[in-house]
Amino acid sequence: MIRVTRPVLAVTLLAATLASATNSVFADENDAPRAASELTVTLNKSEVDAVTGDVFTLASEIRNEGPDMTPPLIANLAFVAIDGSTYVDPEDWSSERTLAVAPIASGETETLTWEIKTVMEGDVAAYVVLLPAPPRLEAKGPLAASPALQMHVREHRALNPGGVLPTVFGVPLLLLVAFGGIRIVRRVV
Repeated sequence: MIRVTRPVLAVTLLAATLASATNSVFADENDAPRAASELTVTLNKSEVDAVTGDVFTLASEIRNEGPDMTPPLIANLAFVAIDGSTYVDPEDWSSERTLAVAPIASGETETLTWEIKTVMEGDVAAYVVLLPAPPRLEAKGPLAASPALQMHVREHRALNPGGVLPTVFGVPLLLLVAFGGIRIVRRVV
């Protein structure tokens, strides 16, 4: 069963609404329309094979291929369970998922880095969604998204979880020695 929280649902609905718009445009400083395809978002990785608890850095590069400078932008790191069974709470996978991006000049790029912690076992995809910062955000669009980073996460099995092994073996051994010592002392006396 997949649990969807209200903030996750709101972001998902916003992304779906923006993605379904067929005439997505950015409004520049002069309110002249500019195609959303003029912005591209790429990732430095396409696949990650990890175990639960691993932490890695993902870099996303935003490129302005249009003739004009972009407005201020918002970049959001999103997660989705692609196996249909992994519970994905985005706040657990990355503590900082939304970043402000200053305007990008024509032909320039901006690189953002994201720290991701693999929390649950399963197959999860991560992607970066880019949209203009308010007040330029319109209900119809635009939306630029990166390709998905596919993460296959296996469960980490520790022989000594939480460092309890010394206690598990040490306390009974200590009690055995103590009671054995008392028994020896009683026989001698």
